[in-house]
Amino acid sequence: MRAWSRRRLVLLAALAVCGCLSPTLPLPPPSEPAVSGPTEQGLVRLEGTVRPNSWVFALNQRTELAYAQATHETGRYDLEIRADVGDDVLLWYEVGNDKSESLEITIRAD
Repeated sequence: MRAWSRRRLVLLAALAVCGCLSPTLPLPPPSEPAVSGPTEQGLVRLEGTVRPNSWVFALNQRTELAYAQATHETGRYDLEIRADVGDDVLLWYEVGNDKSESLEITIRAD
């Protein structure tokens, strides 16, 4: 009986170590945001929700300008970025050290 208990403990310890070494799954991409604009000033608004207490990032691939906003407890973001019709924008969020997959949005006329 005592040997069986030791074997179980060794097995459980080995499984725990393996579980710590396995990679975590990436965060899912953000859902499609509400997009409005561009305005006469060339501003586009991106609104949506991601995981609470994260940072949301938007990168206009044409201009290489990046924008960021903290979401706090609500997970809501409301980013205003410079973009023209036809620009491709990457949108993603980060929680701690985990980064979501990116969502690519093409800006269209209102």
